[in-house]
Amino acid sequence: MNDPTKTSERPVKPKPRARSFLIALVLLVLTFWAAVKVSFDLSTFWEVWSNPIWSKFWPIPWDWVFTKENTFDPLIETLQIAVASTLLGCLVALPVSFAMSSLTTPNKVVYFISKTIMNLVRAVPDLFWAKLLVTAIGIGAFAGAWSLSIFSLAVMVKLFSETVDAADPRPLEAARSSGARHLPAVKTGVFPTVFPSYVAYSLYIFELNIRASVVLGLVGAGGVGRVIETQRQFFRFDRILGLLIIIFGIVWVIEQISVSLRKRLV
Repeated sequence: MNDPTKTSERPVKPKPRARSFLIALVLLVLTFWAAVKVSFDLSTFWEVWSNPIWSKFWPIPWDWVFTKENTFDPLIETLQIAVASTLLGCLVALPVSFAMSSLTTPNKVVYFISKTIMNLVRAVPDLFWAKLLVTAIGIGAFAGAWSLSIFSLAVMVKLFSETVDAADPRPLEAARSSGARHLPAVKTGVFPTVFPSYVAYSLYIFELNIRASVVLGLVGAGGVGRVIETQRQFFRFDRILGLLIIIFGIVWVIEQISVSLRKRLV
């Protein structure tokens, strides 16, 4: 029987392996090599603040910022783009995610095709989709909504299919052993367990779309980003700063609401 008065020995700290030092050294060399190739200069961190362009950011013309045409209408359009693209992208992602999961896919052909297509879609940045659709459809919120729908689909499929992969397979096996077909078995055996994660991911993607819709507006895809790009062309950085402060406040409020809802769901 162990003596309770006897102090236990502290675990011996493992010695670092030579392989760890070698990996760290290789990463350090690659970092310096990349910095040299891109002409990285540490002096940029303090020299940038001496640029006279900073004087154009202040004072903020709040009378211009707090107007319906300059700020609030474009912000409402930005929210409309984010809502529409989130709903469309996440709805389409629901069946695609089950097809991409090795647990719920009906066969290997469907799994391979869906996986290949979504890898190709995810390889294209959302900004390029916006530029492409603005060229094909025209400048405006419609092109922005479509590009963010593709972006939402790609992100949601990646996140949710991995959640489906990690689901407990026993309810699905029980449903199949009772003679249920593929879709009813998935609906009763897997969907109820992963649905809270699906809603949480949808809220997270809505947050991403709020931010992304501002950026996509820079290429003419509608929303407040188009106003920011117009003001940038005229070097009105004071107006841009005012818009960014309002956008930051709205995104922060939406993020807090979304985080609170996600904590209750998952």
